[in-house]
Amino acid sequence: MSTLNSAKLYGRVVLLRRQVLLRQLIRRAIAGALAVAAFIITAGFATYALFLAITVSFGDIGATLTIAGLYLFLALILLAFTLREPHSPELEALGEMEFATFENIAAETQGLVQMANAAGTVSRILGIA
Repeated sequence: MSTLNSAKLYGRVVLLRRQVLLRQLIRRAIAGALAVAAFIITAGFATYALFLAITVSFGDIGATLTIAGLYLFLALILLAFTLREPHSPELEALGEMEFATFENIAAETQGLVQMANAAGTVSRILGIA
């Protein structure tokens, strides 16, 4: 098999794999959206049931304030979790790899610039340019 045919075959395989992964991603996104919708509906019914259950003891305003307090508490916990800075060995390793890769690119670029400057200097000395 020639190199060109191998490259074409590789391209087809890569394209087919990406198409399958995209279909799976779309299915999972739809399933996730439906799960979130079901969770929101469930939370609404649970809130209403809790309201009906505690209205007898606290009255309408007391029950409403109690449920609002529960949602506020939940929101504060989720906000604290969201604002927390993630720490993991993987993130630290990736950060170090990113820095090392950037340094490598900078060094390679600097070497190319120096070679181009040297070539320009040589051509000027020789009177080529």
